[in-house]
Amino acid sequence: MTMTNENVLDKLQYLLGTLRDGQKGFEDAAEHATDPSLKSLFSERSAQRAQMAGEVEAHISRLGDKPREHGSVGAALHRTWLNVRDALTGRDDTAVVAEAERGEDVAVENYQDVLKAEGLPADVRSFVEGQYAKVKASHDQIRDMKHRMEA
Repeated sequence: MTMTNENVLDKLQYLLGTLRDGQKGFEDAAEHATDPSLKSLFSERSAQRAQMAGEVEAHISRLGDKPREHGSVGAALHRTWLNVRDALTGRDDTAVVAEAERGEDVAVENYQDVLKAEGLPADVRSFVEGQYAKVKASHDQIRDMKHRMEA
């Protein structure tokens, strides 16, 4: 059974919050990273999340709702990105990358939660799967970078 339009919109709003938190977290990381390649990577990821958020907003609008202006999707992701911010104020790039990976862990989990939902319409599922692939690839790259930096 396909879920209601309202439930689909709730799932998309949830992902929109995830993307906005990631965009801001990566923006903060880019501003404070010392390594130019990290600054560049984090800036690219912030822009990627902004683009992805725009795609989700378009889906929300097509389904007849307004994208929520603000909103962390939950305390866990918000706290994670606050840890990124705090890491930026007194830790080295390795710690910043580790905190960014934690933020990506939560983003991956949030996408997996939506994809596990029963009755997600096929077009929305396909769209979310495409975005999930980007989030997962980003996560894996940052995780691998963290492991190399810690070695």
